[in-house]
Amino acid sequence: MKASKLLISGCLSAAFITALPVSQAAYPKTMEVIVEVWNDGRQHLNMTYASWIPDAVRLDEYQTDAEHGGSRFGVTLRNARNDAATFRYGTEDGKVCQFKMGHEARFSWFGLNPAPSKAATAKSVGTVAAQCHALVTKGINSLESYSVRFSMK
Repeated sequence: MKASKLLISGCLSAAFITALPVSQAAYPKTMEVIVEVWNDGRQHLNMTYASWIPDAVRLDEYQTDAEHGGSRFGVTLRNARNDAATFRYGTEDGKVCQFKMGHEARFSWFGLNPAPSKAATAKSVGTVAAQCHALVTKGINSLESYSVRFSMK
């Protein structure tokens, strides 16, 4: 009886240990984020900073004209388990919104790879108060991508 319990226990332990590297290998290396910026104030919005873009690169391609309701673009975050990005949009009259999106894996069981929790925040940081909002819209349980919606007025 003791030998059979030991054999079963040993097999289960070996199966658990060998399963760990497989689950680790299946985890993606990057996280794709689809970003929607809604122009609720119908003003010209200029991106003034983006943490994922080198300083030497121009931010013109991310501006949103007053005539358009918004824009949409993708951001690749380099760590699928825990990463964040920050960017700002401003208007000519001094309104600036700082937006942040991020994800973080929260482990509750050894060896399990849960989908990272996702978050989006927005705050007014300009000389003139702006209405800034943020929301994760899709991909709450995804290991590879999610979507966020930011709005500014």
